[in-house]
Amino acid sequence: MLIRTIACSMLLAALAAYADEPPAPAAVAAPRARATGPRPPPPPDPATAADDGRPKAQFATEARWAIAGYNNEEIIYTILITSHDARIIRCSTELKGFYIEHGEKHTVADRQITTVFPDQVIQVGNWMGMDKNSGATYSTVCRAI
Repeated sequence: MLIRTIACSMLLAALAAYADEPPAPAAVAAPRARATGPRPPPPPDPATAADDGRPKAQFATEARWAIAGYNNEEIIYTILITSHDARIIRCSTELKGFYIEHGEKHTVADRQITTVFPDQVIQVGNWMGMDKNSGATYSTVCRAI
């Protein structure tokens, strides 16, 4: 018991000697208390998240012009969708362009909805008689189902 009393008095004397000095900063931060239970999911990354919070569908599109017909007089416009997603995706493709009928130029607008399975290439449609010189535009939006 005497040894403990002496050790405590020496410790108190040492603390009193250093009481006038500011405390030194701690080199290591104290560990944080860990919450128990499941952690909530991290917020979705706006660059990769769809409106419903799930990751956006991964896909690629390609448009092709082709010439077909008996005398190579038919111009065909085709849009392809390639799925790079492990999920089944549903895609909506909108097309705007021009076609020639009896020598007159007319506008065309079309929308196709397609289901694409993982690692599959799907042909959305064939539009015949399109005017390649006027060009065409399309947009495709896909979501996982």
